[in-house]
Amino acid sequence: MEKNVEKRSVTILGAGSWGLTLAHLWCHSGRPVKVYCRNQAGALKLTTTRLMEKPRAHHIPSEVVITSSLDEALSDTDLLVFACNSQSMRELATAVAARLLSSADGSKSDKFLPVLVSATKGLELGTQMRMSEILTAVVPGCGVASLSGPNLADEVLGGLPTASVVASADINLARSLQSQLSAPKFRVYASDDPVGIELGGTLKNVIAIAAGACDGLSLGVNAKASLLTRGLAEITRLAVRLGAKPQTMAGLAGMGDLFATCSGPLSRNYRVGFELARGKALSLILEELGSVAEGVPTAEAVCELSKRLGLELPIAEQVESTLKGNSTPAGAIMALLSRPLASE
Repeated sequence: MEKNVEKRSVTILGAGSWGLTLAHLWCHSGRPVKVYCRNQAGALKLTTTRLMEKPRAHHIPSEVVITSSLDEALSDTDLLVFACNSQSMRELATAVAARLLSSADGSKSDKFLPVLVSATKGLELGTQMRMSEILTAVVPGCGVASLSGPNLADEVLGGLPTASVVASADINLARSLQSQLSAPKFRVYASDDPVGIELGGTLKNVIAIAAGACDGLSLGVNAKASLLTRGLAEITRLAVRLGAKPQTMAGLAGMGDLFATCSGPLSRNYRVGFELARGKALSLILEELGSVAEGVPTAEAVCELSKRLGLELPIAEQVESTLKGNSTPAGAIMALLSRPLASE
């Protein structure tokens, strides 16, 4: 992390566990931080109690401004960090664009435009677009980047160290953001491969559901190691087909995020797979989670994408089949084991 870097003001769009965790992280790095919560009652509760409940009960620093007014959230800010769920990204980006790109009389605005950073991991259903693609299309004229890595919110809140990577097609923008987003225990690397960074961070959520099911079925370390290795091969195959650099998949947003998300119950996606393997209904699992497990909609989007590209992604296909109730976790594992033998 560079020393004596003037910290820009940042607004985090999304008051879920990751958005509030980032607010906590960056507030303590000496920068003005605002959090946008679209639900007025939710914003009032957070402002009054100064307490986030998930992933753990944790105090929200008094310096963090929480608002349900998008106009207030967007005023006097240099960085906009999107920490919403993937399926609401377009709606939120459209609302942001309406305020950033137009002046009061409805004409095109020439005011300063902030940099947009996606901290959301997922693909849009229907279009299969990555989050930065949506931001670029909906809010033209802004610098766009993506932040990803092995960043389990519970550990970050607990003060444990981690690393992440910020990627943009403009490497100079990525390097500037590297300094802006780093914190004492949050080391950020720069990349010029947003395709690889986003797809690695997105597809690992699908593999994490399979990993949770593997543990829920008590299949052992060998089976899980095999699953993760073949899962990484699937992620790499799809990402490279879409223009990613193969080496990105061996980095923080590929192998690093995959291993962290598949390690245990701190991951929501892992918990989905684990509970499915124990016989619990998906609807009940998601209700108990109380927050989005991005691997659930992403599994469908990834399988749509693989069919369009003519790629085989057997693990993702079995996860989607299980989520839709067309298979069981045990049946999905047997389907994978019974595939024709092949070279690695």
